[in-house]
Amino acid sequence: MYNKQGFLPRLGVRLSVVAGALALLIALPWEKNIDTQFNWDRSTIPNTGDQDGRTFTRTVLQITSHGTPLEAWLYLPKHTSSPPPVLVMAHGMGAQKDIGLFMYAEKFVDAGMAVLIFDYRCFGGSGGLPRHWVSPRRHIQDWHAVVAHVQATNLGGQVDGSRIALWGVSYAGGHVLVTAAKFGSNISAVIANEPYVSPAAVLGTTGIRGVGRTLRLLAVGLSDTLRHLLGKVGLRLPPVYLRLVAPITDPKALALLPLQESEMAIRNVHAPPKRQGGWQNKVLARVVLEALGYNPSRHFSKIIAPIFFRVASLDHLCPPSVVLSAVKKSGWPEQQYIIQERNVTHLEAHSTGVREQDIKPVIAFLREHLGLGAGDAGAAAGQETLSVEGAEELAETQFPSS
Repeated sequence: MYNKQGFLPRLGVRLSVVAGALALLIALPWEKNIDTQFNWDRSTIPNTGDQDGRTFTRTVLQITSHGTPLEAWLYLPKHTSSPPPVLVMAHGMGAQKDIGLFMYAEKFVDAGMAVLIFDYRCFGGSGGLPRHWVSPRRHIQDWHAVVAHVQATNLGGQVDGSRIALWGVSYAGGHVLVTAAKFGSNISAVIANEPYVSPAAVLGTTGIRGVGRTLRLLAVGLSDTLRHLLGKVGLRLPPVYLRLVAPITDPKALALLPLQESEMAIRNVHAPPKRQGGWQNKVLARVVLEALGYNPSRHFSKIIAPIFFRVASLDHLCPPSVVLSAVKKSGWPEQQYIIQERNVTHLEAHSTGVREQDIKPVIAFLREHLGLGAGDAGAAAGQETLSVEGAEELAETQFPSS
């Protein structure tokens, strides 16, 4: 029989426990590796503006996404007789365009294509608050806004918006696949570098962190999420920031991405000492919860464009086994994709990916599917065009699996 006198006290105790737990979460920081401060530095940074190079020009553009301006760099090859096709690029989790992407852009523009690199909202030269808000939902909105803008405007007649390829690395390697699914036949080719394709990659890092650090990470993510929700009803609290990267070997370090010592040593190699927006090694902790529901592989069946996957056999953040499993389940015909594997770690793959022998098959793939022939800019620089099969053969001979 229902006992009202016994039920109400028990309910009160339970609600008090829940309220206390929520209050404790919201009352962060109680973790050494988190904080609630971020200084948005809007000062001008050298080498981030317009450029006039020997073979290309670079112009700073603004593209709007959901009411917020995104800053982009447009690279255009010189000596073209008609508007070139365009490769749209953006960086991975917690990174921005002035952290190494110019190296790739210069290789691609020299091959005859235009290149458009943009920063997500709340990163780099783009607007938006709070800063360093990593969100797969918002990032994909930005991708869609940029691609739609290129299609609609041809960037003022400077590019051919009917020939668009996508390039993304790590988290953005998943974003480009979702974007390709959205735009269907309007995307000519996709380059997915060490891509995040499913939550299986997140679960894989749980074993590296251990149960204790994983629970701490979830608690910090929940705290920031609760603060964000309270802000929507008028109770404003500062957001919670979590370190983006930290060494695996530090048992006390709490970060979104645990890196090997070799990766920690090279992570700043291709970044200037001061970056746009005052970049810091931190991101909003709310991404911890959102990332659990992000699964780009669910969109694979809608992708029409040919895809060049680059994976790293020593990658513990986006393991090649997860990528290969998702590709196997996609139902794609074998001629639709190429998988290139190199014996490097996640960050090493990015930092070494611009070497001539490493990037040559990628350029050949892009030139083929963007319709760049022998008469286009880039051909005189020794760039060959290859079919999917030809590029795949080149990739296999130069990058044997470990």
